[in-house]
Amino acid sequence: MTYDTLRVERAGHVATLTLNRPERMNAFDSRMRDELPRAWDELAEDSEVWCIIVTGAGDRAFCAGMDLREPAAPASRPDEKVARVRLTALDCEVGKPVITAVNGVCAGGGLAFVADSDLVLCSANASFTDARTSAGQVSIHGTLRLARRIPLEAVLRLVLLGKAERVSPQRALEIGLVGEVVPQGDLLPRAHALASAITANSPAAIFHSRFAIWDSLNHGLHDALERGFEVVTRFAREYPDAMEGARAFVERRPPRWTYAPPPGRRKDLAKR
Repeated sequence: MTYDTLRVERAGHVATLTLNRPERMNAFDSRMRDELPRAWDELAEDSEVWCIIVTGAGDRAFCAGMDLREPAAPASRPDEKVARVRLTALDCEVGKPVITAVNGVCAGGGLAFVADSDLVLCSANASFTDARTSAGQVSIHGTLRLARRIPLEAVLRLVLLGKAERVSPQRALEIGLVGEVVPQGDLLPRAHALASAITANSPAAIFHSRFAIWDSLNHGLHDALERGFEVVTRFAREYPDAMEGARAFVERRPPRWTYAPPPGRRKDLAKR
């Protein structure tokens, strides 16, 4: 499948999704907002894809958020419910590990990709800012999940100070916004090295583990532990990788993993 605002490339069990509007600092317009869910669905349904890297085209910006130069959509009726914008893998319930590689500026709604990723690394020329309140916009996309991931005060500084607050790579590392800072030229090679390490493991075990972890954020600890134990017991009972890992260890050979679709996909839920 081809896209106007995205590039999708595959190498082994790793797919790279590139936001591809470098002339607009990879800001998302209506076309990109339409294409992202379709691209995520394509990657979620591809059994050869076990891990996904997200990055931006060029070195200037990862994503500048919403493209404010695009004409605003006609106002909806006061009583009309507007569908929530879904940009990220977590929004679209892809269920596979996502590594975000931030090259350059990450601003506004672009923070959603950082907040919703499993692993985040950035280049030494990266910066993070949220100027939405400075442009008269409410900041929730990305920042609500960031408030569950990094110190609340750090999120509020981004939102309340607007364009006056710009987080450096080192500060991003200190507050847990990113897990690594690497030289600009090493960004994608390091992301691919992390993805290769992930795809060496059982894809089914990875999918179920991350599902339980992300799901736990929606519940108190007691309920999260109960739900997590259900995932573990069901996996041991129904998935061959639970036995294959131990068998390969005893037989001193590389494991032969069996792909299984991630849990929690909307299509799966609709069948229940």
